[in-house]
Amino acid sequence: MNIKEKIYRPIFLILIYLIITIAALASFQEHGVHIEEKYHRLNGLFWLNHIAQIFNFENLSFITEKKMIGIGDYTLNRPADFPKYGIILDLPLAFIEIVFELEKIENIYYLKQSISFLIFLISSLFFYKLLIKRFNNFFLCLAGIILFITSPRIFGDSFLYKDVLFLSFFVISLYYFFNLTENLNKRDLFLFAVFNAISFNLRFFAAFLPIVFLIFLILKNFKDKKIVKYFKIYSIYFFLVLFFIVLFSPYLWTNTFSNLIEIFRPLKNASIGEDIKILFNGNFYSNRYVPETYLFTWIFITTPIITLILFLFGYIFYVRKFINRFINLKKSAIYNDLWRSQNESKDFISFLILTSFVFTLLIFNSPFYNGWRLVYFLNIFIIYFAVYQINNLSILFRKVLITKKLLVIITILAIIHNVISLIKYHPFQSYYFSEIITNKMKNSFEGDYYGLSGKHFFQRLNLDYQNSKFKIAVASHTPLQRSLESVSRDVRKNFEVIGQDYQNADFIYKNNISEVNSRLNKKYNIPANFVKVYELNIDGTVIYEIFKNNR
Repeated sequence: MNIKEKIYRPIFLILIYLIITIAALASFQEHGVHIEEKYHRLNGLFWLNHIAQIFNFENLSFITEKKMIGIGDYTLNRPADFPKYGIILDLPLAFIEIVFELEKIENIYYLKQSISFLIFLISSLFFYKLLIKRFNNFFLCLAGIILFITSPRIFGDSFLYKDVLFLSFFVISLYYFFNLTENLNKRDLFLFAVFNAISFNLRFFAAFLPIVFLIFLILKNFKDKKIVKYFKIYSIYFFLVLFFIVLFSPYLWTNTFSNLIEIFRPLKNASIGEDIKILFNGNFYSNRYVPETYLFTWIFITTPIITLILFLFGYIFYVRKFINRFINLKKSAIYNDLWRSQNESKDFISFLILTSFVFTLLIFNSPFYNGWRLVYFLNIFIIYFAVYQINNLSILFRKVLITKKLLVIITILAIIHNVISLIKYHPFQSYYFSEIITNKMKNSFEGDYYGLSGKHFFQRLNLDYQNSKFKIAVASHTPLQRSLESVSRDVRKNFEVIGQDYQNADFIYKNNISEVNSRLNKKYNIPANFVKVYELNIDGTVIYEIFKNNR
C-alpha cells in the first residue's frame, strides 16, 4: 500500500459511514415498532429481575417487577415459558431503561433500534476487514460492504435487531475465524469463542461455527501433521465457547447441563412447533411442510438481481474449482489439500458453512415462515461470493481495459440499484421484492409480518381525522394494539383496537398476514358495509389497506 492509499482509504470509509449513519439515524423512527418489541422488552426485564433475585438486589428486583406488571397484553408470551430466547441485547437495554429512568415507551423502543443499527454498522466494518484480507483490493471491498449494508431487506431489518443482530455477531465471529486461518493465536481464538457464544445466544445456528472450525483443523492436520497441537487449540476454544454460552445466558446458570441440552432440542425436533398457515407463491402451506423450494425462492425474489447473478456465478465457479481439487487429490502431489493458500482457505470455509447449513435445513425439513429472515445471516456469503466473482473476472480480464471498465460499471449499478430501492421502499425496506417477479406475484407472498405498517396506519388516520376517536378492527393475524406504542400518547388515546369485532368498528386495518388459509377460513373477510378508503402500495407490493364503515 502506497502513501496515497493510506490516506484515502480511511477518508473514504469515514465518509461512507458518516453518510449512512446520518441518513439512517435521521429517519429510522419512521420504521415503526414491530410486533415483537414488547415481548423483547418484557424478556429483558424478566431476566434482569432473575439476576437481581440471584444476587439479592432488592431495589432492582422491585423496579423490574413493577415494570413487568405494567406491560399488559393478553397476546404476549411469558419469557419463563421461552427461556431460550437470546437476551444479549434485551437485558442490557432493560438495565439502561432503569438506570436512565426512560419512561416514554416509544423512546425505549427507538433507543433499542438505534443501538441495533449501530451494531450492524460495526459488524460491516468487520466484514470489510474480512474482505480486504481476502481480496486486498480497497475499492472492490468498499463496494462489497456498501452492497452488504444496502441489501434492502437486511438494511430494513437492521433496526429490528434479532435476525440481523445475529447476522452482525456472526460476521464478527467469522472475521476472527478467518484470522485463525492465518495464525492460530490465543487472542483471536479467545475473541472467536466470545463472539461465537454471543451469536449462539441469539440463534443456535451458530453451532455450525465450532463444527466447521473442527473440520478445518482436521483437514489442516493432514498437511501439517500437528494433531496434538490442534487438539489442544480446539479443546481450549470449545471450553471457552461453552463457558461464555453459559455466562451470557442466565437460563443456564442453574441446571446447566440439562438446560444446555434443552437449547439444542429444536435441532432434533426441527419440524415440531406451532402449526400455522403461510402464504407462499399464491398458495397456503403449513409452516411444518413448506415446499423444498421455499428458502431458495425467497432468497431469489428478495435479493437485488445484480447481486444475485454475481453470487450465483461466484458460487458455481467455486464449486467447480472445489470438485476439481477434490478429484485430483493424490498422496504424491505437491499440493495435497483442498486449498493452496490462506485466501483459498477462507473461500473453503465460506463455501462449507453456506452449503452445509442449507443442506442441513433441507434434510431436517426445518419449519419456515415470513421468508428467509430466520437465516438472514446467509447474506454474508451471498455478498462474499458476489465479491469473489467480481475479483475472479477482474483477474481474468486484467489486460482487457474495456472489460475492466464494464466490471466497474456493473458494480456501481448494483450499488445504485440498492440505494434507489432503499429510498423507494422507505420505511418498509423489510418488504422489498426484486424486479425478477411481477407486481401481481409480489402479493402472492407473506408481507407485513412485523406489523411495521401499524404506525403508518395510526398516523394516517390521525392526519385525516384529527382529534377523533375510533374503534379499530383488524382483518389480519397482526396484534395491531402493540403498534399503538409506536405513536405518541396524544395520538394513542384516540384509538381502541377491538380485534375482529368488525360490526362495532369504525375502521378495519388489513395487511397480507394470516395464520389460516384465508380462502377457506373467512375470519378475515371484510364485511359488505365497509369500503376501502386507503391502500399503501410500494412498487406493486400492498403493505396495508384501510376500510371504513359505511353506515
